[in-house]
Amino acid sequence: MSEFVLQHLVSELVEILGGKHPPDRVLETLQKSINKNAENAYGGSQIVMQSQVQQIVEHLEDPSSFLSMFEELKQKNVDNLGPFINLLHLFSQDIRLKSFLHRTSKHDACSNVKPNFTKDDLPQVRSRLKKAITKPSKLESHIPSTTSALNTSSLPVASTPTILSWVQRRPNMSWDFSCTNLGSYNSTVPVVSQENILIDDLLNVLIGLPGCYIEPEDLKDPYGPRTFKINDNVPLFLRELVKQILPLASHYSIIQRFTEEKMRFEYGQVNNALAEKMAAIIKEHTLFVVQLESEYRAENLTLQKLWFFVQRNLQTLGVTANIASTISKSDARGGKVLSLLHDHITSSIGDDKSQNLCVCLMEAACVPYMKMLSMWIYRGIISDPISEFLIEDNEVVQKDDMPVDYSSDYWDKKYAIRRERTPKFLEPMADKILKAGKYLNVIRQCGKSHKTQLLSIQYKIEEKHYIEAIEKAYVSASQTLLDLVIKEEDLIGRLKSVKNYFLLEKGDFIVTFLNLTEKEMSKNVGDVIQGRLEALMDLSLRLSSAINDPYKDDLQTDLLQHGLQFQMFKILSIQTTAEQEYRSIQEQKNLQVIETFAFSYKVHWPLSLILNRKSLACYQMIFRHLFYCKHVDRMICQVWRANKVAKRFPFEDAQQYRTAFALRQKMLHCVQNLEYHMMVEVIEPHWCSFMQKISKVNNVDEILFCHSDFLDSCLKDCMLTIPHILATIVKILAICVEFCKFMKTELVLHHPNQLTNGDSAPSFKDKISEFDVDFTSALLTLLDQINELNKDTREHDRLFNLLYRMDFNVYYSSHPVDNGFGSVKESSG
Repeated sequence: MSEFVLQHLVSELVEILGGKHPPDRVLETLQKSINKNAENAYGGSQIVMQSQVQQIVEHLEDPSSFLSMFEELKQKNVDNLGPFINLLHLFSQDIRLKSFLHRTSKHDACSNVKPNFTKDDLPQVRSRLKKAITKPSKLESHIPSTTSALNTSSLPVASTPTILSWVQRRPNMSWDFSCTNLGSYNSTVPVVSQENILIDDLLNVLIGLPGCYIEPEDLKDPYGPRTFKINDNVPLFLRELVKQILPLASHYSIIQRFTEEKMRFEYGQVNNALAEKMAAIIKEHTLFVVQLESEYRAENLTLQKLWFFVQRNLQTLGVTANIASTISKSDARGGKVLSLLHDHITSSIGDDKSQNLCVCLMEAACVPYMKMLSMWIYRGIISDPISEFLIEDNEVVQKDDMPVDYSSDYWDKKYAIRRERTPKFLEPMADKILKAGKYLNVIRQCGKSHKTQLLSIQYKIEEKHYIEAIEKAYVSASQTLLDLVIKEEDLIGRLKSVKNYFLLEKGDFIVTFLNLTEKEMSKNVGDVIQGRLEALMDLSLRLSSAINDPYKDDLQTDLLQHGLQFQMFKILSIQTTAEQEYRSIQEQKNLQVIETFAFSYKVHWPLSLILNRKSLACYQMIFRHLFYCKHVDRMICQVWRANKVAKRFPFEDAQQYRTAFALRQKMLHCVQNLEYHMMVEVIEPHWCSFMQKISKVNNVDEILFCHSDFLDSCLKDCMLTIPHILATIVKILAICVEFCKFMKTELVLHHPNQLTNGDSAPSFKDKISEFDVDFTSALLTLLDQINELNKDTREHDRLFNLLYRMDFNVYYSSHPVDNGFGSVKESSG
């Protein structure tokens, strides 16, 4: 089960049960519990499962029905039966959960007594009834006749046409007791002649024909053993000998039913190959019966000799019939058939004859499966019309027809491993098999050829053969794609180019761009022309050191619908109770360009697998945070430049600006320390570590993992994934912006006395005092939040440096109440 499906199911379960915990926390706890108890609880131990069944049965009123159902599922080799029994066992041990489910079932029963139908619902009910009536049911389309009850197993749901079996159309052509009895019993026949008649009957029964004294009974289970009825007048000593020989006929019947059914192509190539091999065993058995008949015609065969001769075939057909019955009852196809055969091989260790037979059947059944495997790991092509192979292609249309964000899902969702189709002996190599084919697909879609040594893959009881072939194919494909991405497509150069612009590596370009777009950034989003921003960005690229970047033309501008804080909160609300609230808000209004501006980057295949939409969104979030901090830093510096005019004021007037200048310096110190923390202490160390890891990778998946880890670490250490800290930082920056706008007004700068005596508006000193109180309060809150964050965990150690620099010489923590401008409430940290 994929992660997305699991999250959806957990979310629905929490909603139905009325849980208060977020689904992501429930899922995390569930996965930890599963990983912790997997080996002990249901790691394939039959003893543990049986003990859990016994404990469950103790609490049931009708244990017999539960046990019968359990045995039926066990015989069918149902997947995940062990985990399911473990879950039921946990339910039976949890008294609170049982009482809750009991109350819920009563409530649902009561609520369903009186369905609330109205006249408005009648058209919908009528249309649903029409669809149900006109739609052909599965039972009607596959109604079996009395002679074909053994061919009624459910066919695979696939786009392949079904053909009526020749056994159904011509039931008398079947070699599984399809015709009537050859004669009737004559009581006057002496005992010596009865023995000859019994031998003749047994020779017929052994090849699927009824006899005079031995009659086949009707099948109770289409895949179960066949029983026979011996005439009551047959002497006891002859009857006992016949009973010892009849299991061979029962084994023959099971194998014959299997081959007649599984030869149909709807059951897959693996079943077809296995049925063909079993048909060869039946052919050898028929030749053996013909030889016995020759001895019988030469009057050299007695019942004792017949019993002696058939013993050599009894074990062979018994093992084969057991395998056929197990596969049929499990309705297995493809990889599951090979898993069942593998189980028989491992369980027959110590019995060389049985093991060799199982290996022979496995080798025959593996031929078509190994051809599919060879096509996948050597060419990247899936040839699987009946859905038997362990790799499934989830794509419906071609890559070129998909939207821009296709490449972000391509790598994870296009090809997937179907665990239920994976043979047990290939499970350790399943991930490498998946990656080998995926790599070849990317190479082929890039128009490149891939040459490698083709090794024939065959099943052997020694695993070294096919494991070595898969390993070599995987290494060859991964190395070819890695060279293509890193050397031919210059992945490192692309990543450095992205860092130049999104992580503000090119400082002169950012300064030039901010200078050129100063007026545009202060406008509302609806009042700006994005083409003008593109032109100014292009001019900035030409006027800065970025002109030497060969990939500068791939940089683009983008105006998003939401501010950074809203975007982060919307992402962090996924799988929480607040998700619907954020989804209902389509677009924020009255946003300025500086709040929505971000860079975009044009990436071509196959680099779009790495620089996909998700990773570019992470780069954009980091860029928006850094870019806004740079914008606020620039505004504060502009205030500093504008405030130089105060030098020309009289001394008494200039004194009024002292507090404002001190506050401006504190704001500049705060913002610049935030920038320093993010760029020097977070991004640069993580980038160096990322580059070191990239130089040691062996495949593209490791690049994806390292890249994702780099972005996650940057987002976390830049405090973008911590909602309450991000909200506090946004508040601090907003206070700085308001302060800068206030300080840049011409009225305040040139006429300070005009705002000191009026009653309708606060004085300049009061306004500055208010800004100082708000800023200091928000900064103290931020320091307390960072301090609290590191009390329980060590994953935010990098924030300590920021804490020490912003509270240099414990300036704020030692004077939390009185800073000369009013009262500031101490934060509750």
